[in-house]
Amino acid sequence: MSEALKLLAHTGDDIQILSAHAQDAVLQVTDMTYMAREKRFIVVMNRFRWENQKRNMRVRSVLNVAGVLAVQYYKINRLRSDGVLSLLALQFTEHTPPAGKLILIFAGGAQIRLDVEAPEAILEDITTAWAARTRPHHKPDEDA
Repeated sequence: MSEALKLLAHTGDDIQILSAHAQDAVLQVTDMTYMAREKRFIVVMNRFRWENQKRNMRVRSVLNVAGVLAVQYYKINRLRSDGVLSLLALQFTEHTPPAGKLILIFAGGAQIRLDVEAPEAILEDITTAWAARTRPHHKPDEDA
């Protein structure tokens, strides 16, 4: 896995870099968990490898967000185990520095809003990449 990606975010600007790499990741609703005692929110996803311009590839990746105080789900049925989400973007808004809200924005208007102590997250590939059938594309008004 020499091509494996591992990015660490500590600022709002860093979150934008994670967002660019995680855009168009797909996941099942059951691939997310909030670990309240550890203040962590974990998302396992099939990430499109935007950094590989020559081939359409996906890789299993983990987004690990630390310092999570609360989680709100919007337009997501967490009881539906076969629900699939397509991640469009990550957004961080600071409200009481360094605390803020990290929002995971999905296609169809679904969102997960994380109240965080600070913008601290890791995006890490955990498998070998595989060939993807297609390359994601968007109309300009589809992106977050």
